[in-house]
Amino acid sequence: MWLSILGYSGISATLFVILVVCVSAVLYRGRRKERYSPLNHFISELGELGVSRGARLFNTALVIGGLLLLPFIVGLGIALNHLIGWLGMLAGIISGLALSAVGIFPMNNLEAHSKAAMTFFRAGLAMIVLFGLAILLQPAESRAIPPWANFISLLATLSYASFILLSHPKDTTQNELDTLDPANEKERPVFWLLPALEWAVFFSTVMWLFSMALLVNSV
Repeated sequence: MWLSILGYSGISATLFVILVVCVSAVLYRGRRKERYSPLNHFISELGELGVSRGARLFNTALVIGGLLLLPFIVGLGIALNHLIGWLGMLAGIISGLALSAVGIFPMNNLEAHSKAAMTFFRAGLAMIVLFGLAILLQPAESRAIPPWANFISLLATLSYASFILLSHPKDTTQNELDTLDPANEKERPVFWLLPALEWAVFFSTVMWLFSMALLVNSV
């Protein structure tokens, strides 16, 4: 029963964030009055105060959504009942708190925002990899999550890893602030790989959370 409750908390938190992201994207008008596009806008641009009309709604949703995910992450770690799963739970807690921090520190405070965002990406990658290993190591007679769920974990892992690698500055004179700041682009390209990969992280994380929550509910 308690696993089902925690599973539904994960589903509710994810749906809440999806809804607010969609509303914020519809309301968005950029510095050049352009509409929002996941092909060339970072997700965090939806929370840029003074630019995004839905910024306060978006940032508040990140704070609340990150906190609402914590009970589900803890429940998943307990359900897997393995040291690696508990480590995944710890990484997930850090990731959830970092997600809330992204909302507390929007793009207007780019240094703090970038630290919070990259903590979310790195901890999120660690969470999914560790939970994936814990799923593989479950005893056959007492599986909380079926092994095939790791196909979704693999998709999310590739998305996170690709974004982290691409966001790492190739020039030693630069840092992550430079790669994550759209103001450094003289002309926003029609298709920009880094924001597109960030959206791949978003969608694969949503798939992962929904899948894990539904599968835990089916136990």
